[in-house]
Amino acid sequence: GETLDFISSGYTSKPPPLTFLEKRKSLYGNVFKTNILGSNVILSTEVEVNKAILVNQGNIFVPAYPKSTREIFGDYSILQMNGTLHRNMHALIISFLRSPHLKARITSHIERSVKHCLLTWKDATLQNPIYVQDQVKMITFPVLVKVLMSVSDGEELNLLKKDFQEFVKGLICLPIKFPGTTLYKSLKAKERMVKMVKRIMEERLNNTRRSEENDVVDVMLRNEWNPQLTLEMMSSNIVEFIIPGEETVPTAMSIALFFLSNSPLALSKLVEENMELKRHKSSTDNKYAWTDYMSLPFTQNV
Repeated sequence: GETLDFISSGYTSKPPPLTFLEKRKSLYGNVFKTNILGSNVILSTEVEVNKAILVNQGNIFVPAYPKSTREIFGDYSILQMNGTLHRNMHALIISFLRSPHLKARITSHIERSVKHCLLTWKDATLQNPIYVQDQVKMITFPVLVKVLMSVSDGEELNLLKKDFQEFVKGLICLPIKFPGTTLYKSLKAKERMVKMVKRIMEERLNNTRRSEENDVVDVMLRNEWNPQLTLEMMSSNIVEFIIPGEETVPTAMSIALFFLSNSPLALSKLVEENMELKRHKSSTDNKYAWTDYMSLPFTQNV
């Protein structure tokens, strides 16, 4: 099919970039057929069509993924779940992420990660610029891993990050699997990550003194809604949960900064609100808390 053209369009840098979608939109309109990643697909760039699909997901439409993606995630991935099983898994994780127990700790993780990242900015120059998306990944990854499985800074975190970077390369790639290919390396990286998470889970099960739900691993181990989920399945899902924080959050933050740079009034108001909080915290010498974030209405709107 058109897989090579589809993937290469992601690396187009000549202005203006005539991307895969733009080229076909000009020929066939906003909705068109093609074959990519080993599957016949219909691509839609039409807002109303996309909205109808997303609103009816699980009813008229069900999620489907390319062969390489399905193989990477496996049969028991949350991406492959539908109906009650998906809702239960989703509710379980969301209830933990919204819990006061997590909110009481999450801001200190974020503050520590942000400060660590900012220390590296002192060497920034025109020849050595700061790439926002990469920097946000530096901030979000350790926070996310801490929330998911309580892995702190050190060799274990570095190994996990290295394997994860290899893993995500296989999400969109040619569906060819033999030693040396992107898909093969991605699957091997996932194997290593699942093995690490499984070991953490086994250690938790043997630790009878651990009573609180401090992370998503604890939440998953105490599930009673689906006793058929094995440690292997749960470990695989924990690895998948890294993807939204590692990919979507940095993208959203980069776009937010792009729009703020073109909106000086909004930017000045944002800075003013945050600097006021900073002055208040400096005078009281208290650590940042979730309630501090909740006290920033304009920041939340941004």
